[in-house]
Amino acid sequence: MNASDKAGVVIDAAAPALFREVQRFRQWFFWVPLLVVTGVIWWQFGEQVILGHPRGTRPIPDSVAWVLAIVFGLGFPAFAAVVRLVTEVRPGLVMVRLVPFRFRRISTREVDSAQSREYSAMREFGGWGIRISKNGRAYNAYGKTGVQFVLADGSRILIGTQRPEELLAALRVAGADIE
Repeated sequence: MNASDKAGVVIDAAAPALFREVQRFRQWFFWVPLLVVTGVIWWQFGEQVILGHPRGTRPIPDSVAWVLAIVFGLGFPAFAAVVRLVTEVRPGLVMVRLVPFRFRRISTREVDSAQSREYSAMREFGGWGIRISKNGRAYNAYGKTGVQFVLADGSRILIGTQRPEELLAALRVAGADIE
C-alpha cells in the first residue's frame, strides 16, 4: 500500500527494506537484576507452594505467590526476551520501534541532515530505550554509535545502530537529501 507524506513523496511501507537492524539489550545491568528477581521468585514459590514451607512469621497467601510467579517469574523474562530495537529504511521512510511499543515513522523528506556519531546513552539521554532529553529524542538499545537526525522542524532524533554507514547509505537510497 502506497501513501504520500505532506510533501507528496510516495512512501511505500510494504516495499522491501533497504536497511534493517534488530538490536537487543545486552547490558549486564539489564539482565542480572532480572535473573536475580526471577530466581528469588521461583525459589520462594517452590518453597511455599510446592514444598509447603512458607517463609517468615507472616507468609504471603499462596494466591499471591501464584500472582508473583506469573508476573515476575514468567512475565518479566518473557518481556526481556521480546524487547528489541528494530530500525528499517524503506523508500521514502525511516521506521524505528522499540518492540513491543509504538513505532516512529519519519519521512525521508523531513530529514534535513543525518550523520554518524558516537554518543553516551547515560550522559546524553539518561539510559537506553526511548529517551527524551535536552539533546532530543533517542532510540537505542546497545552500544555507543548512532545516526543523529535533524528534522525540518529542528527536532533531533538519535537512532542507535551498530551499522551507521549502512544506515546512512540506505537513507540516501530511500530519498533523504543528505550529504
